[in-house]
Amino acid sequence: MRDITVGFLWHMHQPYYKDPVTGTYSMPWVRLHAVRGYYDMIAILKEYPEVKCTFNLVPSLLAQVLDYTEAGLRDTDFQLALRPPADLLPDEKKQIIERFFMCAHDTMIAPFPRYVNLLAKKGGSDLDAAVKRFTDQDILDLQVLFNLTWIGFMGRKDEGILDLIKRGRGYTEADKRYVLDTHIDIMKDVIPLYKQAMQRSQIEITTSPFYHPIGPLVMNVGYALRCMDTRLPEEGFFAPEDLHAQVKRARDLHAQVFGTRPQGMWPSEGSVCPEMVEIMAQNGITWAATDEDILFASLRESRTGARLYKPYRVVHGESAVDMFFRDRTMADLIGFIYSKNPPQQAAADFMGHLVNIRKASKAYDFSPFVSIILDGENPWEYYPDGGESFLRNLYEGLSHTEGIKTATFSEHLSAHPPTEKITNLFTGSWINHNFAIWIGHEEDRKAWEYLSKTRRYVASKGKEADALAWEEIYIAEGSDWFWWYGDEFTSVNDEEFDRLFRMHLKNCYEIHRDTSPAYLSQSILTPHDIMPLKAPVGFIRPIIDGKVSHFYEWRKAGYYIAKTAASSMYKNVKHIVHVFYGFDIENLYMRMDFANIPDKAVIRVNFTTPEPMRLSIPIMDKGMKLYRIESGHLSMVAEVSSVAYESVLEFKVPFALLAAPPNQRLRFYITLLNEGMELERHPGSGLLALDVPEKGFERMMWYV
Repeated sequence: MRDITVGFLWHMHQPYYKDPVTGTYSMPWVRLHAVRGYYDMIAILKEYPEVKCTFNLVPSLLAQVLDYTEAGLRDTDFQLALRPPADLLPDEKKQIIERFFMCAHDTMIAPFPRYVNLLAKKGGSDLDAAVKRFTDQDILDLQVLFNLTWIGFMGRKDEGILDLIKRGRGYTEADKRYVLDTHIDIMKDVIPLYKQAMQRSQIEITTSPFYHPIGPLVMNVGYALRCMDTRLPEEGFFAPEDLHAQVKRARDLHAQVFGTRPQGMWPSEGSVCPEMVEIMAQNGITWAATDEDILFASLRESRTGARLYKPYRVVHGESAVDMFFRDRTMADLIGFIYSKNPPQQAAADFMGHLVNIRKASKAYDFSPFVSIILDGENPWEYYPDGGESFLRNLYEGLSHTEGIKTATFSEHLSAHPPTEKITNLFTGSWINHNFAIWIGHEEDRKAWEYLSKTRRYVASKGKEADALAWEEIYIAEGSDWFWWYGDEFTSVNDEEFDRLFRMHLKNCYEIHRDTSPAYLSQSILTPHDIMPLKAPVGFIRPIIDGKVSHFYEWRKAGYYIAKTAASSMYKNVKHIVHVFYGFDIENLYMRMDFANIPDKAVIRVNFTTPEPMRLSIPIMDKGMKLYRIESGHLSMVAEVSSVAYESVLEFKVPFALLAAPPNQRLRFYITLLNEGMELERHPGSGLLALDVPEKGFERMMWYV
């Protein structure tokens, strides 16, 4: 049995929220994650000197941290939090009430009874009504609690912060100032702590291209066709020199901040292609990492530990870099599973997996290196204590388990250089080894088209092009803008991400005192029809009894697998799991299957065409109401009794009540609310759709 080495790579990243022209920050995520994940992860490591880790600090994150700590810049939410409630305008209070609940409910709101009370007081989406309900003390407590709950477990060792947590309510302006000052004090410690850990050789710090672009797509969006079937933007994008510039500038900033240039790189979203090897090598990158799917697609082999747990020499033309491939199962355990389990049990389970990997190593003729690469900031929001107990148990186990040690990636390469080559590196990312998230939807393609047109405009200026305009192009190439377009992911900040992306492009024109094209003033986010897994193929006549009476009653229905609105994490818990919908000549039928359902849940089916209407279904009550929506106001059309819930929710409603004649396109989306608060929307963005049938529908489907 061989000893095994574990290599953790914690990826720390935020998109660029700053407007370079005005110097303002519209979103608080750099600050909020800094006082939690970025600080916790490096501060706790000092207590476990036997444990070595690698941290990937994206340059766009480092630059923003420095803006806070050295340039004194602050985000809009920080400025709003500073203001005494009595000095706030109604719209500013609305912004606070809307934005200061942006955190994980179970782990960051629920521990504070007062915070829970304020969320209940907020109610639904009527912010004007909420402002009238909130007193100045309510606003002040909300200002404090939001910023307090984001402070991580290491920051909570401060006695003043502990006292405020224990008090839980009735805060003063001095209390608020203490919390906000603590945020900035913690941020000032972040970069020095990483630098100190690097200097004592406990960590290695790596980088990504400066603004976190999807490298292969920046080089040539056509590379997407290597790993997926997709349409391309009407105007292509081809700028390998931009990726070269982003890698070079990443290394330059790293040297400026840490005094040395990085050897390793996590390409943004693990996205690689053969042509990137040359760019990395030219810029002094000696090793990179990506996902295991890329390895086995390159090798054209099935997954085995014998192939996974070692680095390879990846060659393209005259260039080469060493490459590691992450164990996705081990990373996902930390990212998505262990937060729901007792921390000691979770850490023991993780160590058990490592022990099993070591047992299998007796058949290997090399020293195994297990690459565990994952997001180093977002998972900890879902751990009850911010991940402290799990990390302590894990690091304790790694410090004292025989035959298992940790090392940085460069350390392992130095002792065990690769002995095998890959000459046909597969093109793809860590998500499904393709680029569907960033190029697979109409909104994505429109964004790439706008980016291409704007870049062409800047390039047309030649030597007269302002350097700040090129900076805006590099920022707009970042992966995060495209992450939020399409229907896979959505958040309460979708509109702001869209605005920021278009703002960076508009700035390119304004910097040169030209008028930006009108299309850059129009949102890229558009409601669109979402393709279900299966469309309706015939008439159905299910029994409306709240249970699946027999297999065939929904067989010809349309079928949609619900995707819960997700943030920067790739998985999420959901209440609604499946949606079936179909029809006969007179009625729309719908069925919903649940993973779990709150006692006071209300389902809304929101119709946008032919007429704006809403079905409201309180799950635990009998009955269903249909409303017409006119100028934002509801007027009841009918009470409908054909609804039932037992093991599933089933209902029918006549097309006539929906004012939907044959051959009309019926578009809708579904929301789930609990006590007036929206928990889910399906689809996350966009609409489901069906054509109201005419009498010959089944005959036509028969011939198809």
